[in-house]
Amino acid sequence: MKQHFKQLLRKSCLLALFLTTVGMQGLYAQQAVTGNVTDGDGVPVPGANILVKGSTNGTQSDFDGNYTIEASSEDILVISYIGYATKNIIVGDQTSINVQLTEDASQLEEVVVIGYGTTKKKDVTGAVSRVTAESFENQPLTRVDEALQGRAAGVTVAKANGAPGGGIKVRIRGVNSITGNNDPLVVIDGVLGGDLSTLNPNDIASMDVLKDASATAIYGVRGSNGVILVTTKKGSGKGKINVDFFTSISQVSGLLPTLAENVGDFARIENIRKLSIGQNPTFTDAEIAGFDTNGGTNYQDEVLRTGFSKNLQISASGSEGKIRYFLSGNYRDEEGIVINTGYQQLSLRSNIDAQITDRFKVGLNIFGSRGEKKNNFESFGNGQGSIMYKANTWDPTTPIYDSNGLYNRRSSRGIGSLNLNPVLTLNETDASDVDERISTALNATYKFNDNFSYSMVAGAQINNLNVQRFAVEGSDDIPDANYRNNKNTIYQLSNIFSWQKLFNDKHNIKLTGVQEYSNTKIQTNTYNADNLLLADGFYFGETASGFSISNDFDERELSSFMLRGEYVLDDNLSITATARYDGSSVFRPGKKWGLFPSIAAGYNIINSSEGSGFINNLKLRAGWGQVGNQGINTYGTFANLDNNGYAYSGGAQSPGLFILNFANEDLTWETTTQTNVGIDLGFNEGRGNFSIDGFKKLTSDLLLNVPVSGTNGGGTINRNVGEVENLGIDIALGYDIIQNDNLNWNANFAVSYVKNEVTQLFDGLQQIDGLYQAPGGQARVVNIIQLGEPLGQLNGATFLGTWKSSEASAAAAVGKKPGDAKYLRDENGEIAFGAIGNGTPTLTWGFNNTINYKNWDINFFLNGSHGFDIYNIMRAGITGGAGDSRSFMSADQINQWTPTNETDTPATVQLFNSSRYIEKGDFVRLSNLTIGYTFTDIAGTTGTTLKLYGGGQNLFLITDYSGYDPELSSRRSDQGNADVAPGIDVGAYPNPRTYTLGIKVGF
Repeated sequence: MKQHFKQLLRKSCLLALFLTTVGMQGLYAQQAVTGNVTDGDGVPVPGANILVKGSTNGTQSDFDGNYTIEASSEDILVISYIGYATKNIIVGDQTSINVQLTEDASQLEEVVVIGYGTTKKKDVTGAVSRVTAESFENQPLTRVDEALQGRAAGVTVAKANGAPGGGIKVRIRGVNSITGNNDPLVVIDGVLGGDLSTLNPNDIASMDVLKDASATAIYGVRGSNGVILVTTKKGSGKGKINVDFFTSISQVSGLLPTLAENVGDFARIENIRKLSIGQNPTFTDAEIAGFDTNGGTNYQDEVLRTGFSKNLQISASGSEGKIRYFLSGNYRDEEGIVINTGYQQLSLRSNIDAQITDRFKVGLNIFGSRGEKKNNFESFGNGQGSIMYKANTWDPTTPIYDSNGLYNRRSSRGIGSLNLNPVLTLNETDASDVDERISTALNATYKFNDNFSYSMVAGAQINNLNVQRFAVEGSDDIPDANYRNNKNTIYQLSNIFSWQKLFNDKHNIKLTGVQEYSNTKIQTNTYNADNLLLADGFYFGETASGFSISNDFDERELSSFMLRGEYVLDDNLSITATARYDGSSVFRPGKKWGLFPSIAAGYNIINSSEGSGFINNLKLRAGWGQVGNQGINTYGTFANLDNNGYAYSGGAQSPGLFILNFANEDLTWETTTQTNVGIDLGFNEGRGNFSIDGFKKLTSDLLLNVPVSGTNGGGTINRNVGEVENLGIDIALGYDIIQNDNLNWNANFAVSYVKNEVTQLFDGLQQIDGLYQAPGGQARVVNIIQLGEPLGQLNGATFLGTWKSSEASAAAAVGKKPGDAKYLRDENGEIAFGAIGNGTPTLTWGFNNTINYKNWDINFFLNGSHGFDIYNIMRAGITGGAGDSRSFMSADQINQWTPTNETDTPATVQLFNSSRYIEKGDFVRLSNLTIGYTFTDIAGTTGTTLKLYGGGQNLFLITDYSGYDPELSSRRSDQGNADVAPGIDVGAYPNPRTYTLGIKVGF
């Protein structure tokens, strides 16, 4: 019995083992699982990863989102894709599994780039403004800096002129330096020293502007004027191709009123002017009658035209497996509204990212551009006024061509402007500025574990600027040829270490350490060929009778170490502390290194993740920090010599050297200290947001180029002297005014107020003369720097009207007579010169609106600037009577002083720089109005769109300024820092009104 039981037990166990084995075999039997992966809109997602959890068995979805994988019923499929939340699905008895991925919730919370990393917007402690592509994608932009204008509080963007490819000045929270550069640092995809003007607006995903020192201190000496962090687009998802083409027509908004429109009046007033200075009349009565009947030549109208432009942007983006790509190209061809001027640019970009493993990813960004300016206004110089200045002051009684069809080179009667015929100058000058750039950025990131990672950014930039010029306006009207090549090479290597860990679900600590090195080399070669014997263009320069050659080399290095600590407590309290240690080669040993610290904190009184009611987010911020500035020439601490001759005994000159600049071995950093307090507010369930920041920025130990008295040898010396203070408020307000299925209206308003003041100069001085001289040979400086006043003080005499007949005795006492211009005089009877205005705006704002109704979209953008003056020197030239513009061209002269009509319009020579030509510069502009309609699923193809749009830019301008545009200014490069001479108009290239038609195709 016992033996029988044992046999039965053995058989039962064998049977159980057999059944279990069979069951297990059935349980783990592999089967083919198929399916499709789509996004939230049902669009197929190619390249999604499908992996059997805990194994190496995996595949990817194809172009249509389909996949096939071998798996058992107990397996778990892990489906993931960049930018989407990962899904885990048990196979079970399913043989077909379709998956719809949703956006990663963690990515829905806005992330802000803060330099060498990112952070959630709610954890930001510094003053940072963000501009995303969505805010300007419906505006046909040709330049990225135009996208910043009026959209980021605390950022002032102003056009230098309206020329195609012309410069645009960007300033963040006012200006700091008197003689140094005030441009912000531009960082493009981690590479320092970029140029906004060369970028394709279609390439930009976002721009984050670091404004206060607690935000900019991570860039040390490079961040003294603020930082603009540009992030270009990356590809993801199914491959997409976008084409955007628009064409524009540009015109001047209106001609300036001059006597060229009434040439008979011009001739009569010219005769009166000649008689007043004891000369014979220029025109006979018969000639004047002919001008009344036939008119003359309006050279302003002759040099202006309608400009036609075209712009093509193409991009391809997407991902294939673990590789993401974004490729783009941009071609723009712009005709200027001034004859024979224009701009062409071609740019290409390639952004490639590869997730090599779960821990290692690498990316390579390459950008190249070539821009060519044709007859750049600056190439003509403006010592005697710009081309527009000369066109508005040229003799309207002399036609463009003589009876033989040749140019009338000068006024046939020696009146009006004494310069060369402006139509001849423009048509016969061939000036070409070619700017060629290539920039590469290699970035790699390796995650050692979930807490610790290392990133490397290796960047290289090469910029070649070639300027070649053939001009007819040489000595004795014999053409000259000039050539200059600037080669600028920049290398950068950044090593970034990041560690982050969350303790007890409350304490979030992140440390970022950076070691960085950059090297900049500038090589310049220049030659000038004077008086070409063969006037057939630039390439005959070797036929010149005289040559001059100059070469220059400049190299500087910057080595840096940075440590940043970020602490977040329970998603409410945020603290950021930064220290950067910079060493610059421009300073002497013992002065090379500077430490720049900052600290900032933010506290969420109402947290966005917890807030309820109308106000769902309320945050307070405060920060303090210091940044440096190394803004001197590479050899600015050394003495500079020049050679010249000197007649020691009064006879022939002997060659010798003299000092231009004295050495200063103690020269060191210019330092800007800034304090910032701010409030961020979110309301109405996230539909609205509001932020306000107040700041104080003090720049001390200014790097100032100080004159040395003649008794000490003359020349100049760089010193650390002087202070400039900026106090201001930045306000930003955004709100979704309408938000429903068919109609959405989003509005954003940004306003900035800055009060600038020079709080200290040097050696007890109350005033420093600027370098900007009015044209016309009067050699008077029109800008000054004054203690206790803002930068941008305008210098001149105070105009009091005219001397009247009743004041004949008083006028005679100062050598004047009734009808002459009357000016304020000092106790010695001399004309009193001083500050008569200021060209620095105190208030700037922008109001951007995007409206979507079904397939329609509308964008309109208004901006304005207030609290500044314009020195209308071109109006002074048009008024005339002095210098190189001796005739009266102003329509006001019709009502000039006479014994029977004693007006305040002088009938004789007057000063160019006086308060008569100071005007308020305040303006409001409709910068953009664009209306578009989008067709979807074209030709039955899902995802294919076609958009038609049209609109205009600079459609209207509300201002009291009598010139072309109050935003524009003009100056020569040798006339000092533009920020101490703003608002001076000596004939800037007019800002055109533009009408645009375009088409966008996406598939």
